[in-house]
Amino acid sequence: MHGGALMLGGSKKKLLTEGAQAIAAVTKVDYATTLGMNVARNYNYKLDLTMLVRPEDAAPFEVHVKDYFSQFSQPSVGDQFWVRYDPADTSRVEIDQARINADNAAAEASVAAAAASAVPADLAASGIPGRGSLVDIQKQPAGQLVDCAMTVGVRLTDGSAPYRANCRVPLDAATAEYLIPGQTIFTVRADPNDHSRIAASLQEPTPVITINDPAVLEPPARALREGVPDKVTVLQHAPQWLATPEGEEFFAVKVKLASNGSEFQVNLPVPDAAVDLLEDGAELPAKRLAADASVLAVDWAAAQAAA
Repeated sequence: MHGGALMLGGSKKKLLTEGAQAIAAVTKVDYATTLGMNVARNYNYKLDLTMLVRPEDAAPFEVHVKDYFSQFSQPSVGDQFWVRYDPADTSRVEIDQARINADNAAAEASVAAAAASAVPADLAASGIPGRGSLVDIQKQPAGQLVDCAMTVGVRLTDGSAPYRANCRVPLDAATAEYLIPGQTIFTVRADPNDHSRIAASLQEPTPVITINDPAVLEPPARALREGVPDKVTVLQHAPQWLATPEGEEFFAVKVKLASNGSEFQVNLPVPDAAVDLLEDGAELPAKRLAADASVLAVDWAAAQAAA
């Protein structure tokens, strides 16, 4: 988006505060002339812009606007502006400099946040990728950004034992808001020579980590071996980027038990062939321990047969 003040007759203040907002594209750029000479002021040239204004709820219309622009930031055909216009007189159009400035500031903040949160070059090049689960976070304002000091549960793709590590990352406020202990999972990169040195790699796809932890693998397996039949309704589900040695990926699933109406969350391994059956609202056959209904597994073989 280009800037540049522009005023066409009428009250500029009223138009900018009460006019309808739209995107306008420059379709032609001419120099304004007087007696055949280009008009300039303080090294700024006066341009005659042909613009196509595209309201969201009305037909596009063409306008001509004239104003001075710096020789170093003159608009070109195809450039777009936020504008305000008078719906009762579409010849009255004003570039919405406040909206442009706000968008530019947001873009600059986003670029600054991306640069500040970039993974260190050595870890980006040779760090071991892994799955990070947010255990704790402390957030402090740092200029336009938020400094996030995190405790992270780490599982790496090299098969090393899971561990905890600390790292910091500056983020924009909107992104920082989404980091929630016990819920947020993201990619990490760990120093091959010092696994305690990690960096959050928030733009990188999270790898699926194969686990051999009996505390995670045994409950659903035991429910299938020893459990009594029941049914569950899937209320919510989310991937965990963990998998059994057989390649079944785990999902955190909030379920409602048909037999007593209780609701709770379980970690369930799901075969690749049954992933399409796992959706919110689905009713699935299950098995659970009679003494502890929260030890539960979906009977995927029965679910596939029914499907």
